[in-house]
Amino acid sequence: MAKLKYDEDTFPLLAEGYARNGLSDVQIAANLRISKFTFYEYVKRFPNFSNALKRGKSPVDNEVENALLKRAKGFEYEEKHTEVEIGADGVPRPAKIKTVKRYVAPDTGAIAFWLKNRRPEDWRERQEITAKIVSEFESKTDAELEQLANGE
Repeated sequence: MAKLKYDEDTFPLLAEGYARNGLSDVQIAANLRISKFTFYEYVKRFPNFSNALKRGKSPVDNEVENALLKRAKGFEYEEKHTEVEIGADGVPRPAKIKTVKRYVAPDTGAIAFWLKNRRPEDWRERQEITAKIVSEFESKTDAELEQLANGE
């Protein structure tokens, strides 16, 4: 096995920071100037490196999960609009700030993604065909299959 150039003092700290900034494993490896293969070797061989990655990824993952949940449920937000007035000197000046409430409807894509991942036993898309049924149809002749299709 090739000798690894793992740096115990800096790699975990750098990896944690890169992960916290939302970089992918491949991007982190590139920033550390190591290959993807070496990166995953470090993850397996050095618990402090693996733990640093988990610590860095956790806040970002939570933030994205919360954003996905917000999109799945729908939400309200406020927009501030500044109305401008032209003064006697011809210079525009802010006259009023108007607050407008907006509503973003639940996103069906976010809902489906959430349910398929959080409750796969109830929501995953299934295509279940048993071997028995397949073999039963495979043993039929074209004429027999045609009779079945015609309801005979």
